[in-house]
Amino acid sequence: MKYFLTLASGREVELEVLEQGSGSARLRVDGRSVSAEFLDVDRLGQYAVGIDGRSYAASIEQRTDTDLIVTLAGESFAVRAVDERERAAGELAASRPKAETIMASMPGIVVGIQVDIGQTLAPGDAVLVLEAMKMQNEICSEHGGVVQEILIAEGESVAGNQVLVKLAPIEEG
Repeated sequence: MKYFLTLASGREVELEVLEQGSGSARLRVDGRSVSAEFLDVDRLGQYAVGIDGRSYAASIEQRTDTDLIVTLAGESFAVRAVDERERAAGELAASRPKAETIMASMPGIVVGIQVDIGQTLAPGDAVLVLEAMKMQNEICSEHGGVVQEILIAEGESVAGNQVLVKLAPIEEG
């Protein structure tokens, strides 16, 4: 199984588990073969690790399904880890057109609606102007799309996080 590890610095490491036995594994790290031995010290994320004959103390703290804090030889690293199936699923999801819901970023009054139903918007296009604390804020689309619903009117007061406009994805074809 292949894993893709992304460090906080942006560096990506490809890790492939070639063989795994009781407390040992043969790995390929960025194309380089490595022998590793693991001893679970406390069943709480603390390990004694041997890599190519060198010993290390390691701990792994899982923050989310994919986010880890790995401490190796006293140095900590923020790591995002996904396996090859998760990565492929993420790439597929990213390639699909997205629907978008435009929400009020703060309470305010709608002073101008700059779109109409059926209008096609590009990413970053202005949707409306919201006045809050005597300042006018242009609210823009993130992904773009086709204006499907306008749920507010000019002059209307809106709450923070209130849904204002719904966009349907632009169908490719």
